[in-house]
Amino acid sequence: RLAYVDNADMEAENAGDGALELLEKLRNTPEMGYPLYSPLLTTITRGARLGKFYLRSAATGVGKTRTMIADACFIACNEIFDKKLNRWVVNGTKEPTLFITTEQDKSEIQTMMIAFLSGVDEEHLLQGEYEQQEWERVKRAAQILKESPLYIQQLPDFSMSDIEATVKKGIQDYEVKYVFFDYIHSSMKILQEVTSKAGVKGLREDNVLFMISIRLKDICNQYQIFIMSATQLNGSYAEADKFDQNLLRGAKAIADKIDAGMMLLSASQDDLKALDMLIKQNHFERPTIKLSIYKNRRGRYKDVLLWCKAELGTCRIEPMFVTDYQYKLIDVPISKVTVQEPALKF
Repeated sequence: RLAYVDNADMEAENAGDGALELLEKLRNTPEMGYPLYSPLLTTITRGARLGKFYLRSAATGVGKTRTMIADACFIACNEIFDKKLNRWVVNGTKEPTLFITTEQDKSEIQTMMIAFLSGVDEEHLLQGEYEQQEWERVKRAAQILKESPLYIQQLPDFSMSDIEATVKKGIQDYEVKYVFFDYIHSSMKILQEVTSKAGVKGLREDNVLFMISIRLKDICNQYQIFIMSATQLNGSYAEADKFDQNLLRGAKAIADKIDAGMMLLSASQDDLKALDMLIKQNHFERPTIKLSIYKNRRGRYKDVLLWCKAELGTCRIEPMFVTDYQYKLIDVPISKVTVQEPALKF
C-alpha cells in the first residue's frame, strides 16, 4: 500500500499526544510575544511572537518605515522618553534586533531612531536647532542606541540568498531574534536569481514578490525568529471601503504566508464625518491615520480599524480606539505586558 507514498517515513501522530502539556504551558505562559510600541496593537496581534511573520503595508508617506523603526527601537532599547510624563521611563529588556533597510542609508535610519527614543522631532535633528532640553534628550537617546543590541544592515540591491545570509549572520553574530525588513519589492539582483534558479525568463512581479514572502516565512519557522516587513499599496486604495490584501501593490498573494496583515492609511474626511458622533460621545481626539487589521492568525480581532494619532516627526503613531469597517466602536482591552530578564542559571 505504500508504493504510492513518496514520504513513507513520515508518520502521523496521535492528536492527543502532548495536549495536556501544551495546555499547562499556555496556562503558565500565554501565547504572547514581546510587546509592540502600541499596547492596543499588542492586544490584537499578541505581540511580536517568535516564528511569526507580520506585514504592515502603507501608502507612500503615511509611515511605513517610521512605524517599523518605532517597534524595532521599542524591542531593542530599554529606555524611552515619555512626553506625557516628561521623563525617561524603563522599557523592558534589550532584545537583539536587526533592521534591514533597502532604500535609506544608515544616517537616515539613525535620525529616525533617535527622534523616536527622545521624542524630539526629527526636523530639529536635521536642522541642528533644538528647543529647551531637547539637545540633552537626543544625546541620551544616541547613547541608549549605542548601548542597545539594535543593528542596521543596508541591502540596496538584494537577492533572497542575501536576505537569508543577512539574517543568519545576525543570529550567529548578535543572537538576533527580531528582524524588520523594509520593505518587500523586486530588484534586479532578485530577478536574476529567480530566473537562474527557475530557468524561466520573464516572471511577473507578483510571482517574485510571492516567492520573497514564502522565503521570509520559511526563515521565521526555520530559525524561530520574528519578522516584520511591508509593501506599498496599489492605486485603488483611495477609493476602497475594505482595506485588505487586494490593495497590496504587485501581489495580493503575499498575504497568504503572513501571520498578521496590517495596512496604514490616512484618515479621510469621510472617515472623520462618520466618526464625528463617536468621537464626541467618547471624548476621543480626532485621528489622522487608520490601521486596518485584515489578517490575524490566532487572534480574535480581524477586519478592524485602529484609529491613530500620528506624530511622524518622532515616528510615534499611537492607536487610540478601535472600530469595525462600519465605524462601530469595539471594546479592546489594553495589554500591559511586563518583560523581565530571564533568571540566571547556576
